[in-house]
Amino acid sequence: MEEYRQSALYYVRLFSKWKIQFIVITVVAAAAAAIFSSEFFIKPRYKSSATVYPANVVSFSEESTTEQILQMLQSTYIRDAVIRKFSLAAHYNIDTAAKEGHAALYGMYRTFVSIAKNQYESVDIEVTDTDPKMASDMVNEIIFQLNNKISTLHKEKSREVLRIVEGQMNSKKQQLDSLDKDLQELRVKYQILDYNIQVKEVTQGYMKSLASGRGSKDIDVMMRNLEEKGGEYYRTKVLYDGVLAGYNTVRTEYDNVLRELNKQFSYTYVVSTPTPSDKKAYPVRWLIVLISVVAANMFLFAMVILNDFRKRIQENRA
Repeated sequence: MEEYRQSALYYVRLFSKWKIQFIVITVVAAAAAAIFSSEFFIKPRYKSSATVYPANVVSFSEESTTEQILQMLQSTYIRDAVIRKFSLAAHYNIDTAAKEGHAALYGMYRTFVSIAKNQYESVDIEVTDTDPKMASDMVNEIIFQLNNKISTLHKEKSREVLRIVEGQMNSKKQQLDSLDKDLQELRVKYQILDYNIQVKEVTQGYMKSLASGRGSKDIDVMMRNLEEKGGEYYRTKVLYDGVLAGYNTVRTEYDNVLRELNKQFSYTYVVSTPTPSDKKAYPVRWLIVLISVVAANMFLFAMVILNDFRKRIQENRA
């Protein structure tokens, strides 16, 4: 304990001895940091941000919808779209024709554009830029491109489903046309319009003619037609009704897919809307000044201790 007390007293005496130098270095470091962190040397940057939740997004895998939109937000498609929209190569003063120019551009984009999932299953989008309005516009453009990309993917999927359903519907339609043609032929040639009703009526007429003792040529012809083609008509009509029911089901599905394809969806729910900031996010001058002052004093303190240590060695040698 005594050793710690002696050490503390040693440092206090040393600091007291050099206090003028510490005061001077503090003032100089603070002034220098304040000057070199000003707008004359460091251009201030402003931050704009938004928080978005997924909406109307269907999960196609084990990933959550939030993770899916996060992947899309971090995709090269959105990155390149934003770079083109705001001419970021010129804005960041990067020559993309130079060696590794594109790598430098993408590095700057990652530095000033932050996209991350938060603890509330939403995604935070942050952009910092020297122009506060441009930072806000970039956030809005990222959200727009996200909606556009998801819409494109959903429409491509819907078109694929629509082609499949349309093929099924056309196949059912061809079956209906073929069966209807067969039914029409039976109706015209054999006057079979409704098998169940006609069987009942012809049977009743036939029984009446037998009871009266007078035959009927028309009833005889219809009886023969029903005997020869009635079964075929019945089977064809049952098959036609079944295909028609299937066609109506497929047609309903086709109409639903077409309706979804023509709808305009928004795939994000924006919790906080990006706006141009009137307060700079970088540099934080007070923090730069504080770090500079602390660093300068620590350096001076180290030099003072080293100088005192050398003096002690020289005194001992003498």
